[in-house]
Amino acid sequence: MTDLKTTFKAKFPDIIFAEPLARYSTFRIGGPADYFYRLKDSALLPDLINFAKEHSLKYFLFGGGSNILFHDDGFRGLVIHLESSKLEIKDDQVIADAGVSIPQLIKAAIESHLFGLEKWGGLPGTVGGAVRGNAGCNGLETKDILVEAKLFNPQTSQLHTENNSFFNFSYRSSTIKKTGEIVLQAVFQLRKSEISIDEQKKLLAEITRERASKQPPGSSCGSFFKNPSPETPSGKLIDQAGLKGTKIGGAQISEKHGNFFMNTGSATFADMLALAELAKKEVKSKFGIALEEEIQIVQP
Repeated sequence: MTDLKTTFKAKFPDIIFAEPLARYSTFRIGGPADYFYRLKDSALLPDLINFAKEHSLKYFLFGGGSNILFHDDGFRGLVIHLESSKLEIKDDQVIADAGVSIPQLIKAAIESHLFGLEKWGGLPGTVGGAVRGNAGCNGLETKDILVEAKLFNPQTSQLHTENNSFFNFSYRSSTIKKTGEIVLQAVFQLRKSEISIDEQKKLLAEITRERASKQPPGSSCGSFFKNPSPETPSGKLIDQAGLKGTKIGGAQISEKHGNFFMNTGSATFADMLALAELAKKEVKSKFGIALEEEIQIVQP
């Protein structure tokens, strides 16, 4: 381990050892990663991945940390935090690095008098995560506005750019969730706004406020489970199963929204997983519906 640390440090001076992952997840849960790299320049990604492969290290990449449950034991390998945040406006398109946050993306679009992202007001996460998981809210999904994305294939170490159809988008999913390809940059198609920037900002504030009013504050990752259908949202099923407010250890199903699982301050990975399993069991028993996680669970 010491030799590998020395080698790692020599090649990548900014590498961090034993970094607590709880700092980077909105759940505030997660032990230390053996190796942690804050990637501000996506051009370094191929070298990082190849180094990990050469030394038989597992690796995991993430952006905003708003959809991830890390294990209390952390991660035995390399964790790469995508922080590249270059953003450019060209006519009515926004070109953004994977590490750009959704709020940053919206702000830049509005300041350039482009319309089309307002429905994402209050949506957490980053551009890379949005493309990978076809993120969306209020009727607007990534698939509706993505033109193309630049990808890195860790298996072949090749870079390639693909248009919207390549991703075969579906509800909170895309092709790259299966292939493991990594988003480096994305291009979104918007349109010139017909209202003033002040009116856009007012609309955004209203949408953000409305979203916040329906969601409990605190440490969570938003919707824990995918909705089986628009008519049967997971929150409603969990509520009807009588589980709102249920606690296991420091984890609790919100009393305000049945699909929000909260860290009340001392929740562990095991607490959160046990609560999720209880919800799945009760919903399956009462309604015959199998809930599927929307969040990503990362094992050591």
